[in-house]
Amino acid sequence: MNGYEPRFDLDFERGRVGESLVGTFLQALEGSRIEVKTDYRVTETGNVYVETWQYRLAGAIDKKPSGINTTEAEFWVFASPSGRGFICIETDALRDIIRETDPPEVRQPISNEASNASIGRIIPIKDIMDKLQLRKGN
Repeated sequence: MNGYEPRFDLDFERGRVGESLVGTFLQALEGSRIEVKTDYRVTETGNVYVETWQYRLAGAIDKKPSGINTTEAEFWVFASPSGRGFICIETDALRDIIRETDPPEVRQPISNEASNASIGRIIPIKDIMDKLQLRKGN
């Protein structure tokens, strides 16, 4: 046995922790700015891309801060490509992950008339889950 003893009074209190979190979260969203990203390769790679710079010229000689470096959003949301859910994290917590783990920097050289190329960080979803304490051992 795992030592768990089902008791209504204990389960009720434990459940209230999650309910309180969701209530607090929904209140915090009211009037907040939210950055929403949908990464269509997340199921293939297990990672999300977080933009940090953008540029137009070869060699990124004109790069300027963007994405997580300039956002005014309080929350960063990674939406599921299936449209069935999302992971939401405070922007400052996402910045902490970048600072603490120093994930690889990659370039998205997709510069055309309508968009800029970008430089960003590849963040494993597991690192986000760890920061949110949603994985075993964290």
